[in-house]
Amino acid sequence: MTKTSILLFTITLLTFSCSVKSSRSNRTDAEIIKAIDEKAISNIKTKKLCTGWYYVLDTISDFNYQLDKSSETYYLDPTPIVIKDNIKSTEIYETDFKGQAEDYVGLKIQLDEFGAKKWAYATEKSILKKLAFVIDNKLIAASQVNCQIKMGVTAINRTEYDKKDIEKFKKLLGK
Repeated sequence: MTKTSILLFTITLLTFSCSVKSSRSNRTDAEIIKAIDEKAISNIKTKKLCTGWYYVLDTISDFNYQLDKSSETYYLDPTPIVIKDNIKSTEIYETDFKGQAEDYVGLKIQLDEFGAKKWAYATEKSILKKLAFVIDNKLIAASQVNCQIKMGVTAINRTEYDKKDIEKFKKLLGK
């Protein structure tokens, strides 16, 4: 492909990506913020976290979680960054990770437009820190952020989880 063709393809892809509307386009940002705030209040009252991504804190909090299938523990901010409602779609993927005989399985998560904005802000704010993913009040990932992620995509891809685990997470997310 020529440089011009690649450039045109990239511009077309970016234009399409920016013009795609969220499946929740009938909900305003204010309504989505209100839903996230309500989840945060519920989290604090019940001492349980709803499904979503959270900031990992450097200080002690009431929300101390042990990472599933690990002895690591983390303190989490009870206000979610994005919640299950912000997930537009999920996709299971397999890849040959570092030449291992077994396939490496993960779950790609695509966020809606509002979730993508929040995710971009959170990942920029958290470079070289960790963000945590909770499903049904269980900490299943505490991933280090290496750069800002602007396209609203994230993944769960710990080697501790096999395909059966990932399929269960996909089902729990309902996407």
